[in-house]
Amino acid sequence: MIVLLSWAVPAWSEAQTLTLEDGTLLRYGLTVPEIAPGERVPLVLGLHYGWSLGQTPPAYYGRDYMDILLVRGLGELNAVIVAPDSLASRWSDPINDAALLQLVAAIRDDFPVDPDRIVVTGFSLGGMGAWSFAARHPDLVSAAIPMAGRPSDEAFDNWENVPVYAIHGGADELVPPSPAREAEAALADRGVAAAFVEVPGLSHFETVRYADALNDAIAWLHGVWSSAD
Repeated sequence: MIVLLSWAVPAWSEAQTLTLEDGTLLRYGLTVPEIAPGERVPLVLGLHYGWSLGQTPPAYYGRDYMDILLVRGLGELNAVIVAPDSLASRWSDPINDAALLQLVAAIRDDFPVDPDRIVVTGFSLGGMGAWSFAARHPDLVSAAIPMAGRPSDEAFDNWENVPVYAIHGGADELVPPSPAREAEAALADRGVAAAFVEVPGLSHFETVRYADALNDAIAWLHGVWSSAD
């Protein structure tokens, strides 16, 4: 167990492994806040960014992403945060999709998660994955926060009424912000609770600098949840 001395909100952080139904080992990072007796807390599913082409991601790559960005940005949400390692080249791959569903189910078994406050977020490759996962599982997630990632045509075409808060760097040289901006506007026209935040001057590879914009999403999340009550 590693105690996060730099961040006051999480009670503890660990690297863990889940054996999936097919016997595959899924590595993931986990942070858990202080939870009062009888309290139910949000769950954040975080999907990490890409890695070197032709290679598998290092072990507990998701945990590194969690510590670099998710805890900094969403620590004040007082949520269980889980960040798995990808099992395929894309998060939208059926192998990953099945693994994420099993992971969420396992976390819900182990911790008092509020089923109405499950959020998927991700950065770059993980941002695309967040769009995809929310489109596929609108009955599971209450909101999506994709960062520096464009939605696929499949995700956009099949999007239901899942609130989305897209964050993008204005100086992103790898994934231009316009596709996410246009998707947000189109979803808002459909009546979806959608927001697009463009951070001026922020490039694609300044991951840690997304933390402030991600922290701003907390107030938006509380508004989404309050309106759903």
